[in-house]
Amino acid sequence: MQGVILHGGQGTRLRPLTHTGPKQLIKIAGKPVSQWVLEQLRDSGVHDIIIILGDNNPNKVVEYYGDGSRFGVNITYVYQGKARGLADAVYKVKDVITEDRFLVYLGDNIVPYDNLSSFLSFKGSASILLAKVDNPNRFGVAVIKEGKVVKLVEKPKEKISDLALVGVYAFTKEIFDVIEDLKPSWRGELEITDAIQGLIDRGREVDYSIIDGWWKDTGTPKDILEANSFLLDRHAERKIEGEVRESSVDGRVVIEEGALVENSTIRGPAFIGKGSKIVNSYIGPFTSIGDNCEVKNSEIEYSVILDNVKVDGVSMMDSLIGNNSSVVKGKRWVKLIIGENSRVEL
Repeated sequence: MQGVILHGGQGTRLRPLTHTGPKQLIKIAGKPVSQWVLEQLRDSGVHDIIIILGDNNPNKVVEYYGDGSRFGVNITYVYQGKARGLADAVYKVKDVITEDRFLVYLGDNIVPYDNLSSFLSFKGSASILLAKVDNPNRFGVAVIKEGKVVKLVEKPKEKISDLALVGVYAFTKEIFDVIEDLKPSWRGELEITDAIQGLIDRGREVDYSIIDGWWKDTGTPKDILEANSFLLDRHAERKIEGEVRESSVDGRVVIEEGALVENSTIRGPAFIGKGSKIVNSYIGPFTSIGDNCEVKNSEIEYSVILDNVKVDGVSMMDSLIGNNSSVVKGKRWVKLIIGENSRVEL
């Protein structure tokens, strides 16, 4: 089966981090969000991957993933251009889908669903993953009656269901015929909920599974921090490949090759990327430090620090720091969201 990863969107709620690249490439727990998706598909037996590119610096996506060989998959790229809705994005792969069935996964979602391989064996014309939510007006939702999906609505104004679509779908090629007949919604987009509803209106069966527990659409800084925390808690293991000098490293901490920890304390779960230097500092739980960072005389907890960042003399928590940024001379705990190529003096 082929897998489709949607890699478009403007990421407006994550600006300024997304002014220079797609949100799906933001690293959490050591990997871009969409790499967690890709590896989940691969580990479920899906090795033929189609990545749909948006218009927010798509070259960065191609540069990172290449042909997919270093990830154990084969990647084909399809350019969507200006975002016109999820259904429009799905329709763009019509000419490259060669199998009878294919899977679609939003590249900015983290869905810890361990039965993805069984999800692929759906009956009918489509299958959707659902989860119970407290705020269904933020999502596309499905109405279930007598064990069948009977209605889907995108961001309903009134509560008709608490079962939200979590961004993982499986389709037969029939979905393309439905999308051809769709009209834009009030948002001016071709909605995937309308496309699935079109299958139901044609009398087709839509299968579903309900997941329990946590999942996340990483659309805001808070979402990024929560997803980073979850993935570190679930996947982090104690692996020290870098150099540790006169330091305390407690718990499940990953220190990648070429990193240096000197006269510091690291408490896991935490991640220290390749080539980074942690000197005279404290790195607390649920913190990810990217590649080639330099952290000196600082305290950092529950934060995501992306690549090539310099932090000196700062105490921070609940913070998300963009690539190539510098935060220096701080004396108190602060909460920061800083875009790429920035400098902040405190």
